[in-house]
Amino acid sequence: MRDLMDIHGLVQAEMRKRYELAPVALKHPFPERPLRALGLMKIDGEVFSAERLLRVVFIRPQLPFYFAVRSHFIRPRVEYDLPVFAGEVMRTGKKKMLIVDIHRTGKTHHDDNNLFYRMLAIRNRYPDLMDHEKKQKGQVQDVFSPAACQVVIPPELDEQAADIYIEYLNLFCDLVDVAEAKSGDELRSTQTVFQQYLKTLVDHDPGVKIWQVLFGKKGGIERSFDMHFGL
Repeated sequence: MRDLMDIHGLVQAEMRKRYELAPVALKHPFPERPLRALGLMKIDGEVFSAERLLRVVFIRPQLPFYFAVRSHFIRPRVEYDLPVFAGEVMRTGKKKMLIVDIHRTGKTHHDDNNLFYRMLAIRNRYPDLMDHEKKQKGQVQDVFSPAACQVVIPPELDEQAADIYIEYLNLFCDLVDVAEAKSGDELRSTQTVFQQYLKTLVDHDPGVKIWQVLFGKKGGIERSFDMHFGL
């Protein structure tokens, strides 16, 4: 049986069937041990880019014994005006949680209902897994799509959790592969929305806030924007 904590290896193998993933040289290379965490936390990972993908990010924060995260983020290049893919597996003690989703970043005029129906069709093939749905509390739900998969995973469902993750990933990659680059006014509009989104991240995004806690405001924003957007 596949171990869900190996999801990064499974995803990289799947993506290399479609894309040539080029490693990205970060301003602050992995692994890192934030001084503010007293050296107890280790952050490892890899960041890639591809022809249509601005960033393919794999991050693995880990504390001794009881806490580990496998975070995964794919941002297509801005000119394709596509949603992002976001996945995360968290282990606390013996408990695991999976979050996987395809969603827009920032305000948008797009009608993604067809995408959400396709995601829900995938979700509906995993009733045993969805019996363990547990949505995150608070405003973070505003980020997720209506078809996000958020589940606490019993050990016997690791295999199903890995399967639904890969199905969402391949659906997303299908969108990327057929997308056409925007130009003119459409491209300018897309770039404007993206810039507004970046400001929202600095002001409100919990992930960016965590990086600021670990590395200070300047260091946290620099690391987050370099990893996720090449800025």
